[in-house]
Amino acid sequence: MMQEVLVSAQKQTLTAQRKSESIEMVGGALLEQNAIPDITTLIQSIAGVSLKTEGTGQTEIEMRGMTSSGGSSPTSGFYLDDIPLTPPAGAQNGKVVISPALYDMAGVDVLRGPQGTSYGAGAMGGSVKLITAAPDTSGFSASLQSILSGTDGGGFNHTNNAMLNIPLVPDSMALRIVASEAYTSGWIDRIVANPFPVVGNNGATRGDVQSAPVAASHPHSNAAQQYNLRMNLLWKATPQLTIAPGLYYFTSKQDGISAYDSTPATQTHYQPFDIAEPMTDRITIGTLALRYAFDTVDLTSTTSYWKRRSVQVQDGSEDFNNPQSGATLASNNNPAGPQPGYYGPGGTGAVVGTEDDPTRQLSEELRLASKGAGPLQWVAGAYASDYWSTWNFSGITANPSVYMDLGTNQAATTNQWFIADSPTHMTQFALFGNASYELNERWKIEAGARLYRYDYAFSSTITGWGSGLGAATPSATGALRQIDVGVNPKLGLSYEIDNDLMVYANVSRGSRPGGGNALYPTTGAFWSGAYAPFNYSSGWPTSYKPDHVWSYEVGEKARFFEHRLTVNASAYYENWKNPQLLGYPGDWAFNINGKKATIEGADVNLKAVLGGGFVLGAALGYTHADVSPGEHWEISPANVMPDVPLFNGNVSLSYQKHLADGYVFTAGVDNTYVDARYSLSFVYPYQSTGHYVKLPAYNLTNMRVGLESSRGWGVSAFVNNLGNKHVALENMFQETEPSAAFSRVMTNQPLTAGVNLSYKM
Repeated sequence: MMQEVLVSAQKQTLTAQRKSESIEMVGGALLEQNAIPDITTLIQSIAGVSLKTEGTGQTEIEMRGMTSSGGSSPTSGFYLDDIPLTPPAGAQNGKVVISPALYDMAGVDVLRGPQGTSYGAGAMGGSVKLITAAPDTSGFSASLQSILSGTDGGGFNHTNNAMLNIPLVPDSMALRIVASEAYTSGWIDRIVANPFPVVGNNGATRGDVQSAPVAASHPHSNAAQQYNLRMNLLWKATPQLTIAPGLYYFTSKQDGISAYDSTPATQTHYQPFDIAEPMTDRITIGTLALRYAFDTVDLTSTTSYWKRRSVQVQDGSEDFNNPQSGATLASNNNPAGPQPGYYGPGGTGAVVGTEDDPTRQLSEELRLASKGAGPLQWVAGAYASDYWSTWNFSGITANPSVYMDLGTNQAATTNQWFIADSPTHMTQFALFGNASYELNERWKIEAGARLYRYDYAFSSTITGWGSGLGAATPSATGALRQIDVGVNPKLGLSYEIDNDLMVYANVSRGSRPGGGNALYPTTGAFWSGAYAPFNYSSGWPTSYKPDHVWSYEVGEKARFFEHRLTVNASAYYENWKNPQLLGYPGDWAFNINGKKATIEGADVNLKAVLGGGFVLGAALGYTHADVSPGEHWEISPANVMPDVPLFNGNVSLSYQKHLADGYVFTAGVDNTYVDARYSLSFVYPYQSTGHYVKLPAYNLTNMRVGLESSRGWGVSAFVNNLGNKHVALENMFQETEPSAAFSRVMTNQPLTAGVNLSYKM
C-alpha cells in the first residue's frame, strides 16, 4: 500500500490525497534515494512548473504559465521552513531564488495556484517550500554522504554532506547540524582570441571566431563551488511550549556562466579580451519559532531575518564593438563607414559590467490553528515584513573617447558608461485566514481570505555616458511611492464519492504590488527613435500598476486497487489582469502593464505499484498562455508568454528487492520532457527591442542502481543525462549589451556518471 504523505505546508495535518487542491509533495527519502542535489533539478520533473536558470543559485521558478519577467516581485513564493525568501527586486537575471543543498530534508512541497490564505506572504502562481528535518530529542544520530562523479567535457565533481543530531537534554532539547559542500566541474570553455574578428554584414554576422588565433584558453570556465551550513535547536521547554531557533548559511561561487555562444554553437564562449565572469551569492538566515499548544488551538510565531548579496561580472567588449549597438561615435555618425577595431588607442577596448544586488528582509508571522477532529477546521494569522533590495551596476570602458555620450552626442569623456543605484523598500502587512467545514460525510466547503497592504518605495539614479541623459546629467527619478490595499479571497467545494475518490473545485485570487521604472528621456538621436514605437503621448510612465489573477480550478484525487494506483488530476483557467511585462526600448529594461493574459492548462500525476518491487510514476502538465500586451509593446510575437512550455512531464520506473542478511537492492530510471518554449533574443534585426525565438524541446534520462544495508551503509552508481544532450535552456540576457550577431545560450550539465556513498548511525 502506498504511504500517504503529509503536507506540512498547509499548517495543519492533512494528507495530500485529502487536500482539495493541486499539490506535489516529494519526501525526504526520495530526495536522498535519487541524490537530487538542488531545487533546479527537482523542479524540472514537476508538471506545470517551469524555470529559467543562469547557474548555481540563479533559478527563477514559475508555475502554471505565470512568468515573473516583468515587475519587481515574483509570481511564485519560496520558503525555507516557514521563512519567506523574496528574491532581489532588480536583478537582471530574474527573480532568482537560492539553491540550498537538499540533504537531510524532510521534503519539498509544491502548491500550484494562488496562495495567501494559509501563507502570510502570499503568491500569485503558487509556492515551493523546503522542509528541513527537525532535531530529534529521543537519541543521537548521524549520517554521511559522498557523491563522486565525472562530467563529459568537464572534470571531477564532488559533493559531501554530513548530519549530526545531538540530544542536549534527553527528550527535551536537541541540536541538529547539517553541513554540505558541492563542487561542479565546468564544461564550458572560455577562449580569448587575438586578433578577434570583427563582425560582418553591418553587425549582423559574427566573425569566424573558431579560426582566430588563440591568445588564452580557460577550459571548464563555469566550475562552481558551494557550501551550506544549517543549525537547528529544538527545546521542549514545557509540555505546551516549544522553542526552535535556527541559523542557515549558504554561499556559492561560479567561475563563469553556464552558457555557450549560439555562433558557432559549440560548448564555448569566445572573447576579444581575457575577462572572467564570476558569480557569487551568499545568504545568512536567522529564525526563531515559538509554538504553544493550548487545549483547543495551537499558537505559532515565526520571526526571521535574512541578508543576501549576489554579485556577477559580465564582459561586454564584443557587443559594444558591434555597430548595431549604437555605442561608438562611428556607428552613430557613419554606420556604413569603417568601424573601430578592438585594440589600441582607437579601438573599443575592454568593456566590463558588474552587478551587485544586496537584499535583506525582516518578517514575522503569527498563526492560530484549530485542533481536534471536528467538522470545522481553521487557521488564522497575521504577517508583516520589511524588505530592502538595491540594484547596483557599474559599467566601465577602457577607451571612452571611441564612444558617444548620449547626452552630448559627442565623444565620451569618462570611462564610466553606466553607473546605477536603484533601491527598493517595501513593507507588507496582511491578515489571513482559511476555514473548512464538513457539511456531511461527503461534502466539504472551504473559504479563506487575505487582507493585505503594501507600501512600496523606489528611486533610481543612473549616470555615465551611456545613461539616458549622458555623463553630465544624472537620470534620477526622485522618490516614487505606491500603496496597494486589497483582499484576495478563496472559495472551494469538495465531494468525497468514497474514501478513495474525491472531486473538488476552487476559485481564488492572487496579486502582487506594482513598482517604479528608471527615468528615460524621449528626445535626442537615440531616445527619440526608441520612444516613438511605444505609442506614449506624454513621456515614459515612471511606474506600473499592481496586477492580479483570478484562478479557477477543478480536480480529482483517486486511488484504486487497494491503493496500488493513485491518479491525481486538475484543470485550471487563469484570468490575469494588468500583467506586469518587461519590454526593452533601445534594449533598456522597462516595466509596463499589459491588458490581460489568459492561461488554461491541466496537470496529471500517476503512481502505480506494479508488483514484484516495481513502481511506475508519471506526470504530465499542459499550459497554454495567450497575452494581450496592449499598444505599448514592441516584442514579437506579441501574444507569447516566454519560458513556458506547452507540455512538460516526467516518467520514472523504480525497483526494490529485499535480499538476505538485511540488504536491499534498488534501481531506477527516469525521463524528463520539456516542450518547446520561447526565449528572448536580440539577434539582428531585433537588436533594439528583442524578439521571442522558439527553443527546441528536450528530454533527459537518468539511471541509477544501488545496494543498501541494514547496518547503515549504502552505495549506488548513477548516470545523469544518459544521452549526453546539450540543451538550449534559455537565451541569457546580457547585462552589458545584447549582441546583434549571436546569443549566449544557457545549457545543462553533459553526461555525468558517478557513485553515491552513504552511512547512517
